[in-house]
Amino acid sequence: MAPIIYEFSDYGGKNSTMRAKITPQSVKSWCGSWHPNDVNCAATHIVDDTVHEARADCETGDLWTEGKHYRFDGPETENHLFEGYLGVKDVETGKRVGMSNAERGREFGTMWLTLCPMGWPYKDVAPGPRFETPERYGEIMGHNGSLMFFHQKQHIIVYSEPKPSIAGSIKPETVLFRGWSVANEWISGIAYTFKQGCDPAPYFVSGNDNGSLQLRLSGKAPVREGCKVVGYTDKSPNATLVFDRGE
Repeated sequence: MAPIIYEFSDYGGKNSTMRAKITPQSVKSWCGSWHPNDVNCAATHIVDDTVHEARADCETGDLWTEGKHYRFDGPETENHLFEGYLGVKDVETGKRVGMSNAERGREFGTMWLTLCPMGWPYKDVAPGPRFETPERYGEIMGHNGSLMFFHQKQHIIVYSEPKPSIAGSIKPETVLFRGWSVANEWISGIAYTFKQGCDPAPYFVSGNDNGSLQLRLSGKAPVREGCKVVGYTDKSPNATLVFDRGE
């Protein structure tokens, strides 16, 4: 049964912290999913004030939860059932945590991405408005008339050839998305909206990467007054980003 996150601090920073509790709402949701015909399910589960906490340093790759120290350990390559999933290692033992439900590797990887949604630790793949690398492993995609490149090892999508109408404000290698993706499954992270004369505005997006000709990312996009972000909405044209692999 998953606790409900009720508090974040220093989101995406060196002391990114989240706190969660099991609430009546999370019990009801769990019972509805796993025991839909058991009318007494919710009554048999105790809701207490236990606070579950996880903390990460998005710069170094360190993760702390339940009194243990883990560290970002890159994508899974050994277990083909979970190939590409983000993994961690136990700092005390130096061993990578397995991906099974009992070992909880996927759970800790999800904790990292919740606290540090841009994926790779910043010491390994530095954040910034542009991303350039001599190793171009990935695929070319189209987006709104611009040519994009999806760096699949770093999970970063950049403008490769911006369309003429935006070429004056968006340069080649400008980052549009940075996060984590598992081929033929899911993708999530941070996307950016752009306005000339303003800093890029980040927002959370996610989607299914099922290998089809279109990759779609969705999330509530920033609303600006001048350069200032004053809110977020799913009515914005930027709330859904469509990338065409057939272009």
